[in-house]
Amino acid sequence: MSPIPLETTINGPVDRVFDIVTQVRFWPQWHVLTRAVTGTIERPFLPGDEFTEFIRTAEGTLELAWKVVEHERPRRVTIQPIGRPGFISYTFEEVADGTLFRRVVDGGGQTASGTVTSDTESRSVANLKAFAEDILAREKKGATYP
Repeated sequence: MSPIPLETTINGPVDRVFDIVTQVRFWPQWHVLTRAVTGTIERPFLPGDEFTEFIRTAEGTLELAWKVVEHERPRRVTIQPIGRPGFISYTFEEVADGTLFRRVVDGGGQTASGTVTSDTESRSVANLKAFAEDILAREKKGATYP
């Protein structure tokens, strides 16, 4: 699998966007392949955090354990699958319209049974933008997200 770089501008401050995007508990709500997550998932990433993601593939469920290996809040974070090649990196940059969010998925030459594609990643990042902006809009109105 070749690296898949994507970017979008999320209407919100960089620190809040970082905190929303890096809470693994939200992944099943925006990533089209993620079915469930376990581990350290109830707060934004911290260095060394580990968690497990359950991904839907054509062959069934794939279980991936991840570890946060690079962390500079609220600018960038990198996670790596434990015992597999590859990484996912996120960068966050303050821009006039909010936060420029970049996500790079690199399977290290491998793929999750052909499931991770530029299409699944593009749809997921579009979902993430809508999801994060919905949370931020609710917060402006004084509501909280469960």
